[in-house]
Amino acid sequence: MVWRLGVLRNEGKATPAQISMAKRNNVYESIKICRESRQILGGMGITDEYSIMRHMMNLESVITYEGTHDIHLLITGMDITGLNAFK
Repeated sequence: MVWRLGVLRNEGKATPAQISMAKRNNVYESIKICRESRQILGGMGITDEYSIMRHMMNLESVITYEGTHDIHLLITGMDITGLNAFK
């Protein structure tokens, strides 16, 4: 998805809805991977010896400051249905 979006962006064809969908998906998948990695490391996953918790905290903040998971979903839904859920 990201590669294709990069190609579309270079061609000037990427839409805000496509960017929203990619951001939502990338953050969601990344945080799932971090959580699984923390589980694999067990108790060591919460120490500063490994950077898993730092990555998780960074991703949690991205969910907030880059536009929440739900806002990206509303933008994608509006693009698909044509219905504006923001009103």
